[in-house]
Amino acid sequence: MDTPSPCPVDAVLKLLAGPWTTHVLWILQTHGALRYGALKRAIPGVSSRLLTERLRRLAAAGFVEREVIPTVPPQVSYALSPRGRRLGEILAQLQPIVREWEEEGISLQAALGGDR
Repeated sequence: MDTPSPCPVDAVLKLLAGPWTTHVLWILQTHGALRYGALKRAIPGVSSRLLTERLRRLAAAGFVEREVIPTVPPQVSYALSPRGRRLGEILAQLQPIVREWEEEGISLQAALGGDR
């Protein structure tokens, strides 16, 4: 049985630690609202099943908004919610730190075994 962590940010970090999650947030932050197909093309290597699961989890957490456009066939668009944009701002603050570490020769991908 999973005991809730007393750390207030643990749940958010667990959500973000899922494969492709931060990549999805980053794409939506940099490109704005995208239809599913465009989003999938922007993330080479992600499976349809996994992308759908990530989008559902992010929507359930309130980070992504899903809009169904009533056309035939229906079109679905995804965008960051205000909560997702705020999180994106915080994640963007990590980029200079990561670049600095890379310049120092620290490879986080190698430390993680290259996993997503």
